[in-house]
Amino acid sequence: MSARSYQPPLCPVCGHATARASLHTPSSYWRCPECRTAHLHPQPSDEFLAQFYEQFHLPAAEGGLFEQFEERTAADFPAKAALVAKHLGWSKGYAGPAPRVLDVGCGKGYFVRALAELGMAGEGIDLSAHAVAEGARQGIAGLRAGRLEDQAQWVGQFDAVTAWATIEHLPDPRAFLQAIRQALKPGGLLFLDTGLGGDFVDDWAPGLIQWFDAPQHLFVHSRPGMEKLARELNFKIEKFDSNFERNLPRRWVKFVRNRLIALAGVGIFRLGLGKAVYDRMRMEAKMPFGSLMFVVARLEKAA
Repeated sequence: MSARSYQPPLCPVCGHATARASLHTPSSYWRCPECRTAHLHPQPSDEFLAQFYEQFHLPAAEGGLFEQFEERTAADFPAKAALVAKHLGWSKGYAGPAPRVLDVGCGKGYFVRALAELGMAGEGIDLSAHAVAEGARQGIAGLRAGRLEDQAQWVGQFDAVTAWATIEHLPDPRAFLQAIRQALKPGGLLFLDTGLGGDFVDDWAPGLIQWFDAPQHLFVHSRPGMEKLARELNFKIEKFDSNFERNLPRRWVKFVRNRLIALAGVGIFRLGLGKAVYDRMRMEAKMPFGSLMFVVARLEKAA
């Protein structure tokens, strides 16, 4: 099929035609001009993704990649666990029943451990059997390997569900949020974070931000796209942070750094290399910066 006859894929979030945002072989990221969501098309097969993530969670000595991110992500968990407790109205030592919280994409269970340290009843699920087994070996209880969609016994069981850096890895974010909705009690809370696209930083450095990272990131979510998914599934967003960090100094450093790098990309790379080289670079490269969205949404009770 010629390039001229190729039909761009439709946006999985809102159904509009998309335009190429970043080029990866054999797939590309396609951005929706309506909701600003970008998605990888064509997506890798389920078999490929299962093998990729099993390898991803292996020790670095065996070719795994997660260890290089693990320490950085785990450093955020105490602050995130405290936020979950705050939104649930929970404090350690409270006499009432502990909130039951499920962490989806739990890896080795370090966030589950952070919940337990605050006295909450944390559980976790992850596709990687290796990661779950390693967490259990370290003494973290309440972890299981599998898919949330397959856990029929969890329907309506949780006060809160968390999904840290998870939804961008999944081929069907709508189905994922539907499964979370099924697991929550009426009025329960969803907490998630994911890379943010379609914002100032992405607009000034289109395709260059770190979230355009195939094959692990199947989506680069935007605020309008996330709001649309939430509305469809009866979630009311109570908090949306487009520049999440675990403390105020880091927040401001990241805010300024991201914008300076994005503007420098235009000012230096485009003017210095020329438009043609810059356009090719933004299609084929990525750089270690980008905004992180943090969302708290409540499952509205049926009327």
